[in-house]
Amino acid sequence: MPHAYSAPDPDTRTDLYHGLFLWHGGGDGHPRVSRHQSSPSSIPCPTTGRALHVATIDAEASAICPSCSVQGQGGFVSFVGDLRMAYACPQCCELIWLASM
Repeated sequence: MPHAYSAPDPDTRTDLYHGLFLWHGGGDGHPRVSRHQSSPSSIPCPTTGRALHVATIDAEASAICPSCSVQGQGGFVSFVGDLRMAYACPQCCELIWLASM
């Protein structure tokens, strides 16, 4: 019987997080993200479309997603000259943008 949700394939789905992270199902049933070895040096801003240059990437970080409130092994990315960060949620399968303070 087909499932309504099909888990992304980490070997071929690098588009989930603009190519910064890979999604893994995890042997324990909890998804996680890892850093993609050939990640881009910049990604588009979600509001303006301008290139945001990646400063740091932290993968497999234990955190609670600000969107779905699920604790998981996600990833954080920060940018040069921009105070925002983004969280790669393994549950939402997308980047969740965090407001700068």
